[in-house]
Amino acid sequence: VGTPTPVGATARSGAIEPATAAAPSSATAWIDSARCSSCDECVRRSPRLFVYDADKRAVLRDVRAGSYRELVEAAEHCKMAVIHPGEPHDASEPNLSELRQRAAVFG
Repeated sequence: VGTPTPVGATARSGAIEPATAAAPSSATAWIDSARCSSCDECVRRSPRLFVYDADKRAVLRDVRAGSYRELVEAAEHCKMAVIHPGEPHDASEPNLSELRQRAAVFG
């Protein structure tokens, strides 16, 4: 199992600095970066949400920079199934019930 990149992690000068060392909860968006295949799908799909770390493994850049829909769609397209959308950060985003159901399969 890889080290998850927690919500709130930031990328500065190519280094990823996690917001917390605690294990993510099911409500927290995270990526199992150690299992990332560097396929470019998430980074190409939403560069506001995803960036590569120094090892060219996807991490969350800023979960609030994109929509929950973008996060769920990235998880659905991830070949390695390493993106875990957690819960939405914006309770006013449209279609949250449907998006939460789609995200549930990713834990």
